Amino acid sequence: MKLRNILSYLSVIVLLTTQLCGQNTNPVVDNVSFSMTGTTVTVLYDVKDAEQTSVTVSMIVSSDGGATWTYNYGTATGNIGTVTGITTTFTTKTINWTYSGAQNPNFQIIVYANDNTADGSPCAGTEKVYWEGGPNNDGAAYYKTIQIGLQCWLKENLNVGTKILVAGDQTNNSIPEKYCYGDNDANCPTDGGLYQWAEAVQYLNGATNTASPSSPFPAKVQGICPTGWHLPTYEEFKACSTAVGGSANALKAVSQGTGTNTSGFSSLFSGFVYDDRRFYNKGINSLSWSSTNYDATQANYLQLHSTDNTVYVIYSSKVDGFSVRCAKD
Repeated sequence: MKLRNILSYLSVIVLLTTQLCGQNTNPVVDNVSFSMTGTTVTVLYDVKDAEQTSVTVSMIVSSDGGATWTYNYGTATGNIGTVTGITTTFTTKTINWTYSGAQNPNFQIIVYANDNTADGSPCAGTEKVYWEGGPNNDGAAYYKTIQIGLQCWLKENLNVGTKILVAGDQTNNSIPEKYCYGDNDANCPTDGGLYQWAEAVQYLNGATNTASPSSPFPAKVQGICPTGWHLPTYEEFKACSTAVGGSANALKAVSQGTGTNTSGFSSLFSGFVYDDRRFYNKGINSLSWSSTNYDATQANYLQLHSTDNTVYVIYSSKVDGFSVRCAKD
């Protein structure tokens, strides 16, 4: 994915536009401007691509000066999603957006363009993360990274802890525990371990598989992730989906079903452990825990399917064993 980030501020009183220069090549988004009539925001941007005549354009928004970002900004129409007619020179495009929130001078929008021809770039300055179970080795085990929109992700599923048999529950002790699909040790180095939710969040604030945490989680839950990394939240998974235009195929490795891996996320269909203590759907499903608690016995997770181009962020029993994919703090 080749990105150029444009950050602009929509003020209640005046219109301010600030452009941030990215380091990636085409496609390029530039000259973003805004106007507002009532609750309708008109977003203008220029885009060009020397390689493709069609690009995927997506948008995320913030109402608090960029502290948090959301995919859920209401109804947007016009040149968002698949945008055609792209030339080697800048072409002006329009997004019409109904904004239902409170107007304030801290409002921000980021527009992305993806030409679906590259498989992503590592996070600048953080190309490797040395941590237990990394599937790569240059004298020490490490994980690769991938930049998707504003987010930096591990490019591979986490593989930390001691393998236990699926017949037993993972427990709150000083040793992280994992399942390997089919109780086969060889599956963990390639596909990553499978973890019950409480194990993934490392029992923070008394979290278990049968009760909600005794107090709210902080914004970033490290859990079994490396230092400086955390389990993604529900909102972070949704923002990742938005950054790839809602395409599950863009998140799936090329070898996995209909995956195109244009984002470089390289998701593998590692299967899962269901609450009946059996393994299911290796080669069919990729399921990854978030840190977001849904209720006493369920938590949110990311699901991708081998033949489905929809990104699902839904919820399931905390007793299930899913993969873990870490996001950078």
